[in-house]
Amino acid sequence: MRYLSKALVVAVGLFSIGVLSSSVSANNLLEGSFKLERPIQWKSTVLPAGDYTFKMTRTQTDTNMLAVRGQKKSMDILIFAQSACEKCKSGELQLDVQGGTRVVTSLELPGFHVDFNSRQSPAQREQQMTKAHAASEQVAVHVDSN
Repeated sequence: MRYLSKALVVAVGLFSIGVLSSSVSANNLLEGSFKLERPIQWKSTVLPAGDYTFKMTRTQTDTNMLAVRGQKKSMDILIFAQSACEKCKSGELQLDVQGGTRVVTSLELPGFHVDFNSRQSPAQREQQMTKAHAASEQVAVHVDSN
């Protein structure tokens, strides 16, 4: 009888670990990588040239967390529900070149579009997205398949 209760406790424990580990991985929405040939400014953080990985995970609220990790620098960005985008299918960072400085103005990932240039109205941002900007660059973002 005592052996049966220990076996039951172990079985329930292993089952719980399996359920919890699958729910943790289900919180990952997107994962991928990108390479920066030159340093960039992303919000208030300067990311040096190098290889980066990212992971977007669900949070307890209506926001998602984008974690960007590199060898020398890391940053976390909250992605709000308003950033959902049905037209967005690819992955890219849009950069404005201002002198020798490259500044991230937007990020597109499958299902998400986030603008970081908050001084523009939504109409101005839409217009900027549809035309090629002479002083802009794109960085390809590789999104891992689920």
